[in-house]
Amino acid sequence: MFEHYESEQERKAREIAKAEAKEHEKKGGVKRDRGHNSRKRGGNYVFYLKNSTVYIPLNTVWVKFRSGVSFTGYGSSSQSTNVAGAATGDPRLSNLELKINGMDTLPESLQQIRNVLMSTHRGIEDFSFRTQEDWAEQINTFIRNARLSGGIIASISLLVGGIGIMNIMLASISERVREIGIRKSVGAATFDIFVQILVEAVVIAILGGLFGLVTSFGLVQMLNSFSPSENAPIITPTAMAVAFGFSVLVGILAGLFPAIKAAKLNPIQALRYE
Repeated sequence: MFEHYESEQERKAREIAKAEAKEHEKKGGVKRDRGHNSRKRGGNYVFYLKNSTVYIPLNTVWVKFRSGVSFTGYGSSSQSTNVAGAATGDPRLSNLELKINGMDTLPESLQQIRNVLMSTHRGIEDFSFRTQEDWAEQINTFIRNARLSGGIIASISLLVGGIGIMNIMLASISERVREIGIRKSVGAATFDIFVQILVEAVVIAILGGLFGLVTSFGLVQMLNSFSPSENAPIITPTAMAVAFGFSVLVGILAGLFPAIKAAKLNPIQALRYE
């Protein structure tokens, strides 16, 4: 009566197995029956739970319990009602799933349900509500925390990269002090030295940013090859542009101090530098 639920990985595995079976039959082999238990539980537990659920009318379940018939194995409760007390023949509801017309009527519906349950439970509030809105809020909180963690990790990576660029430029300046002194002695302005060092730092940042984009794109494509289509990771052009822009910005900030230091060198002292 109901369709078989399966994840994207299980669907791909089933299609591959089906194709291999057809190929085996074409070659004249005999198809081997793997039995009813060929589908394993592994993969996604939610799909397994859906496939192991049996829908039974509540009154029918009560009649079965009262007649002394016990249920064993999976599927002894409906998806909308969990029934306890199979061994004693005492049917008790432990979980109820209700559906309302829309989110606009959710508060009023919950209040009506609470009133009914308080009346049937003799004024004792021994129950609680869980709505999909609560689940959505939890999911949004998880996503927000994940993005915040990713942002912190990216900020630390940018800081480390900026420090690396600054160290490279400072080391380069210490090796080119005489060169800078010669340039200044033949007429190079302070601004010219400043721009030269700054451009070199930005070029290093641009190359690093391009390498990062290529690496990220390759990793995403690799993940897409075995990830479910509905959860496949993507890289948007906006994200790539923002990442590249931050890379260039880090290069500019990291190159300011070395560029100022090189521009302020005294040409006479620079020429005497060994």
